[in-house]
Amino acid sequence: MKSESKLMRVLGRVQDICGWVLTVSMAILAMVLMFFLPLRAVLFGLIAIGVCPRVNLPDTVRVVVAIVALIGLSV
Repeated sequence: MKSESKLMRVLGRVQDICGWVLTVSMAILAMVLMFFLPLRAVLFGLIAIGVCPRVNLPDTVRVVVAIVALIGLSV
């Protein structure tokens, strides 16, 4: 069995860091909007849950959550 290359480990680490940055920023935005626009806050919360690296979801569920939330935000 081949071991993972160093480049793939670095890319995986970068992907994790970007996922956490996006999750935290969406969660903060959802908390700020909670008092003014509760429906949009829920949609931002869904996006935060969908992109969080710690949540074990299949990729199709992540894509569906992101698409539904983005369509909801555009309306």
